[in-house]
Amino acid sequence: MSSRKETFHFVVLLALCGVLFFAGLGIRDIWNIDEGMHAAIAQNMLISGNWITPIYNGEPFFDKPPLFNWATAIAFILFGVNETAARIPSAVAGLGCVIVTYLLGRRTFDARTGLFAAVILATSPAIMVLSRAVQYDILFTFFTTLALYLFASGVIEERNSKRYFLAFYVALALAFMTKGPIAIVLTGLVIGGYCLHRDRIKLLFKMQIPLGSVIFLLIAAPWFTLMEQANPGYLNYFLYQQHLANFLSGAAEYKPRHIEPFYYYLPILLLGLLPWSLMLPQAIARAVKHQRNVIAGMALFLLIWIVAIFLFFSAASSKLGTYLLPLFPAAALLLGWYWREFLDQPGGKARYGILLGSGVVFAVLALFTAYVVVEKPWPNMYFRSGIAWHDFVMSMLLLSALFGLAFLLTWLRQNRHAFVVLAAIIPLFFFYVLVAIVPDMNPYKSSRQIAVELDELLPAGEKFWFLGHHLDSAVFYSRREGVEVYSVGQLEAYLESEERRYALVLTRARTEDEAFKGNYHILKVIGNKAIVSNQP
Repeated sequence: MSSRKETFHFVVLLALCGVLFFAGLGIRDIWNIDEGMHAAIAQNMLISGNWITPIYNGEPFFDKPPLFNWATAIAFILFGVNETAARIPSAVAGLGCVIVTYLLGRRTFDARTGLFAAVILATSPAIMVLSRAVQYDILFTFFTTLALYLFASGVIEERNSKRYFLAFYVALALAFMTKGPIAIVLTGLVIGGYCLHRDRIKLLFKMQIPLGSVIFLLIAAPWFTLMEQANPGYLNYFLYQQHLANFLSGAAEYKPRHIEPFYYYLPILLLGLLPWSLMLPQAIARAVKHQRNVIAGMALFLLIWIVAIFLFFSAASSKLGTYLLPLFPAAALLLGWYWREFLDQPGGKARYGILLGSGVVFAVLALFTAYVVVEKPWPNMYFRSGIAWHDFVMSMLLLSALFGLAFLLTWLRQNRHAFVVLAAIIPLFFFYVLVAIVPDMNPYKSSRQIAVELDELLPAGEKFWFLGHHLDSAVFYSRREGVEVYSVGQLEAYLESEERRYALVLTRARTEDEAFKGNYHILKVIGNKAIVSNQP
């Protein structure tokens, strides 16, 4: 393919990602549960000047290395401490994932396959959401994908293999600095599985492991050394408790967090890659059947990439939906290959698979929408989440209509138009939710407004007390440390004082009448949170 067309591909992807990942980054407040924590850690680095030990709410944060927090702090320096700046590192990482996926598709298959794969990845829900969130998983996925791309390039282009393999260790070290030893585990499983299955063990000796290890240590070792010196025992906690014990069963010395069943990631993969996941079984089957037709066994490489990561995290005791993200680029590449072949040679099983997938989803959504319109099963939805009933119904109608249109176009054999509609489903739904629903959800999912109100009431430097888990965005917006209490009784004991005291309360009541019950005065209610005091 000519360089002009490849340049056009890059322009298309840059424009697409510019809209999907960067547009309206500041519409949504920093939400509670992780976003507030990571933003607060980066904010603390600027305030304290301590870039070695990540600090959250006055305590060292040992769970993850600091690369993502460093990137966020640098964005704060460049663009100010705000919601947009906090999310720029994730948006850039999302763009990087899409571009590297395109490059790997172009090198492994052809430029059109790379383009289809990149569009599929960019328009999948998991990538869109995490590219617009203050979360380290998208940055980790970028460096992991880059490392595996560099390895694949070294395998395919043997003449320049040394250069690619050495660059692989740079990307691997940066992935390690983002999330820790899991970077070595995941890339090791994929590369090891590929070498064993292809009977290419000798390839490991070409990977410049001694020199690569030196490069890796030069990048990763300095911070870990300084961190252990500043916080003795850190390495034991980070390497053993946070990683090994989290992976092992509940019989380990430290019980793992986020325990879920083995099949937990099946719906995560289905929803995170929607609507493209509907064709993933066919794409995988096709790759198994035609793997010999792909250069250097790269179809097998992608299959191992998907299966190894999926099985590894399924076997782990501790599970979170975002853990699965590093396999999405490989899945997108197989789907891109599948779609390129289908559009070049339409018909057959591929067409029926797309019809079946889009038809089933359309039918399920249509029936679900009809049910909620008639029955209204969640009468307290607005009080619990800030989502207005008519907005929820409209979002379901939009989703149903788009899947129905994709089904109709495929039925009429307008396959290219069907691909465009499928690519537009999640972005259109996402931006409808972002513009029409998220502003009303902000007071429920974030503590911005209530934290600003509380900050004006408290003396400078005083900690705020709060009842309710996961109010980390209050730490970010108030720039104060918080003290969590775990029961209404503990809160009332704190408020029993002749001095005026304030606290922040998060309610999980199902109705407004049940909320904020306690021996205190309610001064201000915003969303599902209230400022309370021992005096009117």
